[in-house]
Amino acid sequence: MSFLSGLTTSTLSAAASTSSTTSSGTTSSSDSDSSTSSTYETYMTLLLTQLQNQNPTDPEDTSEITTQLATFEQLNLAEQNNSLLTDLSSSLQSLQGVVENSAAQSYLGTDIVALGDSAPLEDGEAEWYFVLEDAAASVNLSVSDEDGNVVYQTTTTGDEGSNNFVWDGTQSDGSVATSGVYTLSVTATDSDGASVNSQTLMTGVVSALDLTGDDAVLYVNGVDVDLDDVQGTQTVS
Repeated sequence: MSFLSGLTTSTLSAAASTSSTTSSGTTSSSDSDSSTSSTYETYMTLLLTQLQNQNPTDPEDTSEITTQLATFEQLNLAEQNNSLLTDLSSSLQSLQGVVENSAAQSYLGTDIVALGDSAPLEDGEAEWYFVLEDAAASVNLSVSDEDGNVVYQTTTTGDEGSNNFVWDGTQSDGSVATSGVYTLSVTATDSDGASVNSQTLMTGVVSALDLTGDDAVLYVNGVDVDLDDVQGTQTVS
């Protein structure tokens, strides 16, 4: 049986950190050196020490030693591959960050369409899109201010797919709303009164960027928009 049979990684590490005397009376590398050596290097150190001190009349089984050498060589290669994969993953993450930041910068000054129910009222106009899963016979649109107060409501119909809604800032009582950020709520039903799934999109010009976090954030006139939520762009009139 080989001298390494039954030894664990922790055993190898512990053995490598102690001083070993060779046949010539020299000692092995210091504890600080062995602490930084790999499992493969530790194995080789122990193997050479054992071979130097083996009983000439009862030598180690070279065939088993050769098999274990091949096994530890595979372990060494696996450790190197894991290190390379870790470095590659880190590089890809850095590259992804660069690509995302570049994409975010390309939106600066652009009128975008993004997932979200909040939109700014500027120059007497706030604009949203709502996407319906099916055609709707009745679509209730409700606009709320930043305090959650409903300031405007209307009912219309909607086509399957994208529908546009522009609010001119006129409130239900006839007064004109002040500039700020407003939220649109959409409730749609078909001709049978069954609910129709909807998704709300906001639109606006990207006026600033925040690239300091893990994900790029676009500022659309007071509204924060994640880069992943951008659905497209439109021409500024």
